[in-house]
Amino acid sequence: MKHVLFIGGSIASLVAATHLSEHCKVSLIELHAEVGMPSAQPGFIHELSLLNAYLTEEQLKFLKPANNEPGWGLRSEWLTKHLAMNAAHTGTTIHTKTRVTSVEVANGQFVVEFQGGGRSSKDSITVDRVINSAHFVPPAPGGMQHTIDEHSMIEHVEPRVTTSWFGGTALTSDCQFLPETAWSFFRSEGLSEVWFEGTPDWQPDHGWIEQIHSNLPFSAKNRTIDAQIFEGMRLAEVSK
Repeated sequence: MKHVLFIGGSIASLVAATHLSEHCKVSLIELHAEVGMPSAQPGFIHELSLLNAYLTEEQLKFLKPANNEPGWGLRSEWLTKHLAMNAAHTGTTIHTKTRVTSVEVANGQFVVEFQGGGRSSKDSITVDRVINSAHFVPPAPGGMQHTIDEHSMIEHVEPRVTTSWFGGTALTSDCQFLPETAWSFFRSEGLSEVWFEGTPDWQPDHGWIEQIHSNLPFSAKNRTIDAQIFEGMRLAEVSK
């Protein structure tokens, strides 16, 4: 059975893992202690029905998607955690708080050494494909990062061209008048996500409830959950 390894617990990699686990052995290595925490991606989706294939009805209700007409706003970190749980249920082995220390090619396969969580502090696995999604996951505490040589055979979650963005969560009542530089959508709990490319030029009256810095795709259409789902489907198809 083919063995596929994902580096980084992004929405795209979890969607792909869910599909591939039907006929492949799948592993996922994540730097953080929890997949999806902290949040790194905007919680905006155009077509909510895309989630029906990956979430139970109860899980979708838990997310409380807010209709933004058009599109929906939700907490992307909770979506990612649900996807990770479901991927594990379908057979994906997840290694959290773990970093890749080397990737070598031997006899047409990848030998991946890693260190961190699990029963042993250091270990290795031999896999047939490696798909890197680390650029869609926020930096880990203490500067911990993967060591990944740019092998031409390693696949990458697309798009790889990104720019630096600031994302903040604020009271929706504070977000009635935003500058044109802001991309914003509201969520069901009375909060809105407000995103700025680079440094924000606006502050909410009652302050930011949450702040993150993230690398997001240059194209607006690729900054949505829809785009990550489609990318996960593409990766699953080419990795069969």
